[in-house]
Formats: sequence, C-alpha cells, structure tokens
Amino acid sequence: MSLISESDMEALAALYEEKDFKRAAKRLRVSESALKTRISSIEERAGISIVTSAKEEGAIFTNAGKSLAEDFAFVIRYIISAMEKARMIEAEDESRIRIGMSTFSPRKEFESALETLKDRLSPLSCQTVHFYSMEETLRNLESHVDVLTSFYDDRLLKKYSLSAIEMRKEKLMVAMRKDCQLAEIPLLDMEDLYGKRLYIQKKGYLRSFDQLRSDIAEYHREIDVITFDSYSEALEQKVEGEDALLLSFQSLEENLAHLTLKPVLWNYSSSFGILYKKEPKSKVASFISVLKESGKM
Repeated sequence: MSLISESDMEALAALYEEKDFKRAAKRLRVSESALKTRISSIEERAGISIVTSAKEEGAIFTNAGKSLAEDFAFVIRYIISAMEKARMIEAEDESRIRIGMSTFSPRKEFESALETLKDRLSPLSCQTVHFYSMEETLRNLESHVDVLTSFYDDRLLKKYSLSAIEMRKEKLMVAMRKDCQLAEIPLLDMEDLYGKRLYIQKKGYLRSFDQLRSDIAEYHREIDVITFDSYSEALEQKVEGEDALLLSFQSLEENLAHLTLKPVLWNYSSSFGILYKKEPKSKVASFISVLKESGKM
C-alpha cells in the first residue's frame, strides 16, 4: 500500500466531520471533484470502501471508512499537538542557558554570582548541568551545554576553538588531610613537600600543572609525583588514606569533603572563567554580553 499523506488524512477527516462533499471541499478550499478523486485514491490505496454513497443528506461512510477517518482525525490532532509541543520546547531552549560544570568547577560560588545577575539576564534563565570530568563537559559543549566554567589556558582554548571570560587567576595549592602535619604551616615551601606523594592531573591538561611537574622532575626529585586522570571522591579518599598531597585551587575547596587546602610559596597559576564557542549562538552571545557588562565575571 502506498503511503498516506497528511493532505489525504486531512481530506478524509474533513469529509467525515462535515458528512458532505460540498462543505468539506469548501473547508479544504478545493473543488468537489478534486475531493472525490482524492477519496477514491485513498480507497484504492487502502484497499477498502470508505463512502457507500453521496446522497443529498450527505456522505454515507462504511464502518471501515468511519474507523479510518476517526483514526486520521486523531493522528492529525496528535501531529498538531506534537508540533506545538516542539515549538514550546524550542522557545524554552532559546531562553535557557545551560552551564556545564565538573568537579573542576567552584559550583557554589558561580551559582551565587548568577543569582545576583538574575534580573539583568532576564528573559534568559540559567540551568547548571553537572558532569564527572572536564573532558566530558567539553564533549557536550553545544549539544547539551551552552557554556562551561573551568580553569583553562591558551592551549585548551586553541584545542577546542573556545573563547573565554577570565574571572581571575588562581595560584596552585595543595590539598591534604586535615590532621596532616603540613596543615599547621601557614605558607608551605617547596622543601616542605619533600618525601610526600603529590597527585597531579595528567600531562596536557593545564600548562601550570605541566610546568610544575617538569620543575619537580628537574629540581625537586624528593617529591614523588603521581599522575591521575580526573578528580573524584575516590581520589580524594585515596589521598587522605595515603597522607599524600593533591594539586588543586583555593576555590575548589568547597568540592573537597575530606581534605583542606594550603598555599605554597611558588608562582604557578591558571585562569578561571567561562568558556564558550568562538562563534556563539545568539542566546549565548546575549548571556556573555550581560556578564561582561556586569563586571562581576
């Protein structure tokens, strides 16, 4: 059987509701002969008889024709409803900014900053979307998130064709057990880390991490560097259990349940901010414009 088109369904549904070829044809803005030809075509393709006669009192439907017409009318209503729903979703999506965050994002601080800008962002609304790792957040940029917050450097921006609003630069710090002996020292020196394991994220993520790793290998071999892929609670518990150290940033302390952060006398730092595609969608461009004008980010 050949496929039935939407216009076929509309024609049969209109005839069934009007019960008259003349009225149905007028409603559809076609001639009666054109409508009759279409109904005959539907009968031929469906292999059933739809209308038994077209007397003065109107079109008389067979039981099969009645069933088919009622189903067509239902399908048409469903299609209209589906299209309206899709338009509503699109309109909602156009006014919502999805902000990607990972365990490498200071969530509370950023959400608090957005709250202060709620009125200025209207009619845009913000929704935070949380991911396990920064890599996962980057993979979902544009498909599931519109912008993201993270620490970054020029290499990361170039690799993913991103632009950024820099909120600040942060020095690297080390996280440790709250009862660790080093926690009693207000400002650590590099030599204070000797004899300790220092967990640093894998090479190629941030230039500051790589530079510190290189300097340790050349000048401070007494520090045992351990490489890891992504931040996680399991990693934090491992660092705590080993009485080791974890490279991190001050603003990420809110994400650490078991460790405390301490500053070190060194000059390794990275930028933190909002990342987005170089050619952003209009809603993202509006969002970025508000953030820049506010001066808070």
